[in-house]
Amino acid sequence: MNLEVIYLKKADKFFSKNNILKKSDATKLVTKACKKIFFKEDINIDLKKLKGNLSSFYRIRYKDIRILFEVKNDEIIIQAIVNDIDFRGSIY
Repeated sequence: MNLEVIYLKKADKFFSKNNILKKSDATKLVTKACKKIFFKEDINIDLKKLKGNLSSFYRIRYKDIRILFEVKNDEIIIQAIVNDIDFRGSIY
């Protein structure tokens, strides 16, 4: 699986302001989530597909932090685009 994790400006801003979650840890979480989505591996990660106008997004819950990302599946490369990372009260 070739996985490319892309962080948008909003997510990069979260990393620069907060030291709670490192970018490398977030990449590991997104990688685990993609393995769970595509390969149905039994990985212990709190992952949920969102509904409504955010139906193309997935949510990872890590402590009080939520990671919203969208998966674009091409034939060769899977792109996980991390749109937003923030605390649970202000993410949605």
